[in-house]
Amino acid sequence: MLERTTCLLLLLAITAGCDDRRGTPEDAGPPDAAPPSEDASPSDAATPDAGPVACADALAERAVAIDPEGPDTQIHPVVRWDGEALWVVYVRPEPGGGDFDVWATRLGCDGAPRVAPFLVQESPEGNDIDPELVVSGDRVLVAWQTDDGTGGTDNLQIRYRVLDRDGAPVSGDRVLRTVRAGEPVTDNHMMPKLAVAPDGGFLVAGIRASDVGRFAVFVQPLDRDGALVGEALEPGPEAMITQSAPSIAVAADGAIWLAYDRAPDEGATEVWLWETTGAPALALEGLTGASGADLVAIDGGVYLAFAGETPAGNDLRLLQVGGAEAALVGVPRRTETAPRWAPAPDGRLGLAYFRQVRGFTMELLVAPVTAGDPPEAGEEQLVHDAAPAYQPALTHVEGDYWFASWAEGASPAFRLRGAFLRL
Repeated sequence: MLERTTCLLLLLAITAGCDDRRGTPEDAGPPDAAPPSEDASPSDAATPDAGPVACADALAERAVAIDPEGPDTQIHPVVRWDGEALWVVYVRPEPGGGDFDVWATRLGCDGAPRVAPFLVQESPEGNDIDPELVVSGDRVLVAWQTDDGTGGTDNLQIRYRVLDRDGAPVSGDRVLRTVRAGEPVTDNHMMPKLAVAPDGGFLVAGIRASDVGRFAVFVQPLDRDGALVGEALEPGPEAMITQSAPSIAVAADGAIWLAYDRAPDEGATEVWLWETTGAPALALEGLTGASGADLVAIDGGVYLAFAGETPAGNDLRLLQVGGAEAALVGVPRRTETAPRWAPAPDGRLGLAYFRQVRGFTMELLVAPVTAGDPPEAGEEQLVHDAAPAYQPALTHVEGDYWFASWAEGASPAFRLRGAFLRL
């Protein structure tokens, strides 16, 4: 059964920095098999001293280590192609253990580092988790969630920093302090998601404490330097309703779309959609529950992927926003979760997702998706058959090549891996 998950999501977001190092159940044990093309390692690729390698000459199906010299417990990757190279942000423990920090690296199409792994934060104090990343022109925005350890109602913050393509800081660390009805919201902000704004600036989606005692989703515009642009946009807080797990996409016509989990104090969690000039609405009728949505926009429309339940079972559903019906992805009576879209410039779509093996151990799968109403998923490709249940990541690189990243290994010795794939 798909149970209401919002409280669990919030608890995980708050405590992930500790639990990730204390270990997960035995089901999240060491992988049973290596990722694809395992014989191609970072040592086989060109070194930074050899200079950048053109993608046309370097792209091949291969697996790479993201941070081979870094400590164990590397988790929560997000990957983006910036037009020339791959950005990866992730978390790893602070020196000597304790809390987590946000790190980043930039990889060439041969898997070799163009920018070696580096600490993103200007001020690494606090427990920093759940990083996000988006690229706009020559600017890179990294955002994350911090627990500053003070307790109370304002210890959880969304922080962010603007970088250039070489990883050099354009701004210092900033704490996102949104405004509602002319008044700053000083209480907790969580769960950042990012998009490029229609004007080339940035959009930060997240959740923030509301005056009705629950969390509510919001979208905050930023300029290219990271300064706030006006007040945050929101569908509005609801009494006895928790809004969480936002995902954001900007359509070709400039419309800003938000998907989120809507969980009443009593009853099933549902996925809702909101376009910022309209009213929020249920994403899909006829489900007994739904959660964990991801949005993507291409010239042909806006697409939604999420886990939905009916009496027949729980499967991933793919839906064109405004479309007539959803397509099912997955195996009946198996649990698929954590969908992540990745668009290509020509309108193709890639989708990464997990299929539960046992407990917290997952198969990581990637499939091509043809846009339409409904969208159509192609043959799935197994990337890794025993990954722990930390989010996967996917981005399009060039041509038929995509890049996926995931954590693998036995707790707490999780290591980040990546693979160039052909879809």
